[in-house]
Amino acid sequence: MLDMSRRERKKKETREKIFSNAMQLFRMQGFAATSVEQITQHADVGKGTFYNYFPTKEAVISEFSRRTCQNLVNAGRQKPSLCTRQRLGTLLQDWTEFMIRDREIAWVTVRNREGTDYDLSLHYGLLAILTVGQQNNEISREFDPAFLAESLEGMMVQHFIRWFVSGVGDLHEEVNHALSVFLDGLSEKQQEA
Repeated sequence: MLDMSRRERKKKETREKIFSNAMQLFRMQGFAATSVEQITQHADVGKGTFYNYFPTKEAVISEFSRRTCQNLVNAGRQKPSLCTRQRLGTLLQDWTEFMIRDREIAWVTVRNREGTDYDLSLHYGLLAILTVGQQNNEISREFDPAFLAESLEGMMVQHFIRWFVSGVGDLHEEVNHALSVFLDGLSEKQQEA
């Protein structure tokens, strides 16, 4: 039994070593310029060992994205006193900061949104906030919260793509505007007499 836990611990350490060395190289020289061979040399493991833990370089990025989004969601859970708008605003601003700070890595994440490796942490975080918002009567119950989470996430990702490709604009400001449109809608508010 002790031997099994040692083996599992060693596997976890090896995975973490590959992951951290890959992320260090991606940040130093860029994702495209980093090869699996460079990662394995830097981590001092064989190429086969890399593929035992990650089928592709993109899988390392997916793991990074999953961890980051999970951390963002968990940080938001520690602020239950905030209203729905504030909780969504905080989560989206933290997400935006991640997307700006790790721009190229974020681009790889967005490009690889399809398939079984796609991480749903951000979606589930939005879903949880929106569900509580509906329960607290802060958000209309007219729409399914999963639909609302997908819609808001789609808006965020689309703004990131446009910002990344064009290289202009303030992503924080755009995400704030998108959240306002999402929560307030486009209709003009009636002025009370």
